[in-house]
Amino acid sequence: MQGLIAINQQHASTRDWPIIFTAGVGFFLSTLDTGIINVALPTLGQTFHVSVHVVAWTVTLYLLSLSATIVVFGRISDRIGRLKVYSMGLILFAITSILCGASFSAPQLILFRGLQGMSAAMLQATSAAIITTCIPKERHGTALGTLGMILGLGNVLGPSAGGLILSFVGWRWIFWINIPICAVGLWGSFRLIRVTKEQYGRVSLNLVSNILLGVATFGLLYGLSANSLHGLSRMLPFCLFALALIGYMVWDTRVLYPIVPLSLFRKVTFVVPILSGLVLGFATAIAFIVPPYFLEEVTHLEPWQVGLVNLTSPLGLVMLSRLSGKLIGIWGVGLLTASGFGIMFIALITLGTMQLNWHAASYGTLLLLYGMGAGLFIPANLLAIMGSVDHELQGTIGSIQRMIHNIGLAVGTSTATSMIHFDSNLGAAGYLSTFRELWIIAAVAVLIALLGMGSLRLFRR
Repeated sequence: MQGLIAINQQHASTRDWPIIFTAGVGFFLSTLDTGIINVALPTLGQTFHVSVHVVAWTVTLYLLSLSATIVVFGRISDRIGRLKVYSMGLILFAITSILCGASFSAPQLILFRGLQGMSAAMLQATSAAIITTCIPKERHGTALGTLGMILGLGNVLGPSAGGLILSFVGWRWIFWINIPICAVGLWGSFRLIRVTKEQYGRVSLNLVSNILLGVATFGLLYGLSANSLHGLSRMLPFCLFALALIGYMVWDTRVLYPIVPLSLFRKVTFVVPILSGLVLGFATAIAFIVPPYFLEEVTHLEPWQVGLVNLTSPLGLVMLSRLSGKLIGIWGVGLLTASGFGIMFIALITLGTMQLNWHAASYGTLLLLYGMGAGLFIPANLLAIMGSVDHELQGTIGSIQRMIHNIGLAVGTSTATSMIHFDSNLGAAGYLSTFRELWIIAAVAVLIALLGMGSLRLFRR
């Protein structure tokens, strides 16, 4: 009898793979595309005869449009079906990839990248929701663990694939390489639409709340990324953020169907995982930004050596994400998220003691440890958030999770770049002091989140 159960479970797991693979294509595309274009920024600047600060808007506008529209598409997917929105996202991603690769000026490329960010929002808003609505609940852990592994894989392959493409076939192919990947994802999604009956309800779109939340997100992220602004103009995006957020909160309390049910914010089991995702984004931004600055400016490593060190963190994520998904049923969400953050804290606080004479392998090892902690944390945290609402709101809550993570990334990026720029004239000693402070700030943020998880366990008791 036990053997028969094991065989049935194996067959069920095999049937899950087309769903996981199809949903993972969107996540993979959206992370791969960011890493690829980061490598190409100097080349794009030379091609279009503009400064790197101008072509950097290809990254900034992509992230701004993604974060500002993701909740809208998550809400729409809860109304008309996640696979439909996901398929439309893949089609738009393919079209915008063609347009980006065919651009003949920097403004053209920046505009098309903004549209591509909207298509990435459609993919990120629905990827996790496809899994949680198409796969039985008892197998969510393993499926989300595999999705986390695919997410890390995009981060790993992005820079290296970008370097190879730039070296051999030219910058236009860093966009056109997306087209066959989109085609594979579309083939999978169309097959799933034919054989899968999605569960979705006639939820209210609540466009006013969506627009206000999108404007608030745009204002916050634009304010954090626009370091060239000064004086009153520097404050305007944050004023827009505050006004739109207040408007959203007032409006959402008066409508019958708010974007996120207000009762969720009274649940510690929802608030702690959401805020933990914010902390993860903040710490990860510092983990990605600090090593290249230090290794290039202070230790003077070759670019390829810096690239190898940078790969260690997403590699650790890939190594443990799937294992984390399998362990959820044994250890539970609480223990896995706490263990993941505990490992991340150890790595960050150790990096906070960094010395000028440390070998690059030391940084690589600690960043690998950090990525392994993130690999344990992400699938369990995602399961906790997605499990906080019913099936009809899976797209909405999945998009909220990604938006919060992106805000954390933006805050971490702004903090790191501002502190590094402020101390850039103090030489190696100034850099070292700044980098230590950044690692410790990230470690403290993780520790606070870890203590919050501890209070959650006490609350449950």
